[in-house]
Amino acid sequence: MLWLPLVIAGLSCLNGSAGGAEWKTTLINEMGYVALEEFAGAFAMKPVKRRKGSGEIAFAGESHQLVVKTGTREVIVDGVRHWLSFPAEKKGGQAFVSLMDINATLVPAMSPLTVKAIGKVNTVVFDPGHGGHDLGGKSAFGYEKDYTLDMVNRARRILEAKSVKAVQSRLSDAFVNLSERPEMIENYDHPIFVSVHFNSAEWKPSANGIEVYAMPPLGFPISGKAPDPILDRQKCAGNASEPASFVLANTMHHTLLGKTGGFDRGVKRARYAVLRHSDVPSILIECAFLTNSQEAGNVHNPQWREMFAQAIADGILAYMGLANKEVLPARAGDFGRKSTDEFIWEE
Repeated sequence: MLWLPLVIAGLSCLNGSAGGAEWKTTLINEMGYVALEEFAGAFAMKPVKRRKGSGEIAFAGESHQLVVKTGTREVIVDGVRHWLSFPAEKKGGQAFVSLMDINATLVPAMSPLTVKAIGKVNTVVFDPGHGGHDLGGKSAFGYEKDYTLDMVNRARRILEAKSVKAVQSRLSDAFVNLSERPEMIENYDHPIFVSVHFNSAEWKPSANGIEVYAMPPLGFPISGKAPDPILDRQKCAGNASEPASFVLANTMHHTLLGKTGGFDRGVKRARYAVLRHSDVPSILIECAFLTNSQEAGNVHNPQWREMFAQAIADGILAYMGLANKEVLPARAGDFGRKSTDEFIWEE
């Protein structure tokens, strides 16, 4: 056993322990892992005995719930799906989660105010995906580039009505280089960057739902891919704001699920160009699938786009409340949404 100091300050106030709280770690696959029961206890959660599938282990308390499936990177935190960077493991009859995932995902998801890197927010920089010759995805009704611009126009109008300054990387059907889109953040005071897209999966027309991406921490793999000893260690501007970007992504995902009722595909990690080149809190939203016939019809409906734009605006306002006033954002369950309860293949 190894004893490692708690990386994210502030957890000690959750369980009344001393400020020098430490996690007891066990070496698994040459990495430090923490017993899930120990982590759950720090958040006043107790084991939930009955689960549906093999390898599924759950804990719940008055304020939090956590479900993992050993051997996978999928985890359900406070009713919403997340993707760990490393698989949960089982050893000696106990479930374990990597110390790296506890510090980068589980603690900030459950206790966002412990993330000290969150700064003030005065401006929202929207990025409508694609544009010009870059059509993006396509449905039977239209192109992604047009839907993203319309969605951003609507979300911007809603925020401006709330006296929130919002700008866009493109205002028309124009192509903007990916690396140039985040550059405009330098012109504004305390910005966040929100890139809006629609998903496609021609190989699986049934694929549906919402997912929100943030940068992985330096040295961590992206969701759905095995660790890459070269790419995972390449430094970029996005590494500077990764903790706050994750909190923004988590806040947005809870809001979108609670407000729209979309299928929960999870908070994920990716090194998309617009996230790599942005050194402020940044996320990329995949709103729905243009290759799913039902969702494609929804996206083409202006009333649906207005509803979803309102949810995006609400997610931004919730994050601004957290960043500027330390007001904890609502979670999906607070909107009456039933907790995610099924595990899916990591697509």
